[in-house]
Amino acid sequence: MVNSDVVKGNYFDRLESLFDNGLIDQNAVTQLRKRSLKVYDTVDDLQCPYLSKVIPYVVIGASEEFVSKLTVPYQATSFIAAEAFSSHSGIYAFKLLGLKGGGVTLLTGGSRKLGDNVFASLHRMLVGNNAIIVTVNNMMENHAQIWSWDFFGNHLRPKYPKIYDELLNLSKRFVNLDKFYFVVSIRSLESIAKSRIVELYEKNEIAMLNPKNKLRVIILTTDAVYEHLSKMIKESEFITYLQTGEKFDMHKGLQILRKDYGIKYLLNDGGRKMSESIRDEGLLAEERVTLEPFNAATLKYKIDENCILGKKGWGVDGSELKGSLLLDSIRIGDEKANVYVYPLNESKIKD
Repeated sequence: MVNSDVVKGNYFDRLESLFDNGLIDQNAVTQLRKRSLKVYDTVDDLQCPYLSKVIPYVVIGASEEFVSKLTVPYQATSFIAAEAFSSHSGIYAFKLLGLKGGGVTLLTGGSRKLGDNVFASLHRMLVGNNAIIVTVNNMMENHAQIWSWDFFGNHLRPKYPKIYDELLNLSKRFVNLDKFYFVVSIRSLESIAKSRIVELYEKNEIAMLNPKNKLRVIILTTDAVYEHLSKMIKESEFITYLQTGEKFDMHKGLQILRKDYGIKYLLNDGGRKMSESIRDEGLLAEERVTLEPFNAATLKYKIDENCILGKKGWGVDGSELKGSLLLDSIRIGDEKANVYVYPLNESKIKD
């Protein structure tokens, strides 16, 4: 059994230590303490005894009370990254150029690994059970997927059937498709042409937009994109448009998602560029990242600055992600299941 008060106390002690060493200011300490955190004990709260042997608890970087008072959804990202260039380089790449899907299986050593499959499955259920946001280009790169937890969970089924069964039961508890949304961000008319969304939609090849899958999709976009796209991808029982005006306004869109759709938690799976832009607006609360060890096979592929997720020392506390604080880290074999938090722009998230 994990004592959530101990986890919380250790976190608060680290915040004070960072303040004492001049690494964060008093406003950040005060905000993060008020935000607090939520701890799920894998046995007591999630009823997953086999899973608990892999990951004994899961931390979310805000309490339910804090999230309930926000005017926008509490937003987290989900990434996997592997150490690049050499062992102990402290530099982590989240994709390899020129490989389908960014070469994730190469980053994980040639196959999907236990830690990432477990951690990512839990993200989908605990953070993304209400909504997942993606960019249109990111969606179209994986247009045959439904982006549910079992995309990761299915990799566990052959070797870890008991863990898979626990996750399956957990998904039935946490995910209600009648109250779940995919949010697709389309910023411009150019994005429509580049993504080929209309072409593949007309061929019924986009899993998210296939009516037989009964998935509720919100297309977050501008007035101009709505006028153009809605003539071909029409509003229906499962497809709605959320317009932010003449210009694309993510903040306004997030406010509407919270107020009109009741979306409290939002898993951002839209890619690095999107998550960084939302972080820079002060609207990204946390990042959930599986860090993988170095795999020498990656040296055959190009890794440049566009591939780098983080570098040791970039975080304000010396961790890997720019502007972040490492809230929690759990070792799963040679993997690390890490949660990083960011201070939020309070003028944008509260009344």
